[in-house]
Amino acid sequence: MAAPRGSSSGTSASLRAAQRMLQLQGSLVELLRSKPFSQVTYKEITEGVDIDRSTVYRYYNHKNQVLQAAVEVRLTAFASQVDLTFGRMESIDGYMGRLVDAWVGLWLESGGLLAAASGLGAEPGPQRVWWRERIEPWVEAVREAIEVARFVEELPKDGRPARPLAEMTVGMCLSTFNNELTVEHTVEHRTMVRDLLLDAILRTMGRR
Repeated sequence: MAAPRGSSSGTSASLRAAQRMLQLQGSLVELLRSKPFSQVTYKEITEGVDIDRSTVYRYYNHKNQVLQAAVEVRLTAFASQVDLTFGRMESIDGYMGRLVDAWVGLWLESGGLLAAASGLGAEPGPQRVWWRERIEPWVEAVREAIEVARFVEELPKDGRPARPLAEMTVGMCLSTFNNELTVEHTVEHRTMVRDLLLDAILRTMGRR
């Protein structure tokens, strides 16, 4: 069957658009290595790519859109690589250790972007809704793990609702990562932070 007329040119245009969007996202990533998102301007992002200014606005018209798109790419990749399900052969200690290690890896790779996204999520409005939707799978996975761990008596059935505990756990992780993993530290310091965080999480759940 012959390809529809113009399909190849349409594909080429789509590839160019995807490449340009990735260039803009990459420009933001580079800027975040030297300054916080609040100090980054949209003009700086666009000046970091070899794209005509009039063309740029076809893709993003605000720096928040560049940030959100870059975060979406990384969280989608993360979701395809990490199983959030509490496995049958796992303990709650092992499960939370596995999640914390996965999140640490994500922040070490993209901490500047994720810290900026968390900052947007702290502000009222659509940005907060957007960020909460992004982390909702994490909260829901931890909530389910808490309930299963209580059922098999790894965690005490102390009457506390699992959902607020899950939200507190994810919030504790986000705060720690944004404070500790977006700046230079030794491997030893990061290991200490990871171990202290995991201990705090399990204590909050009533495990220790």
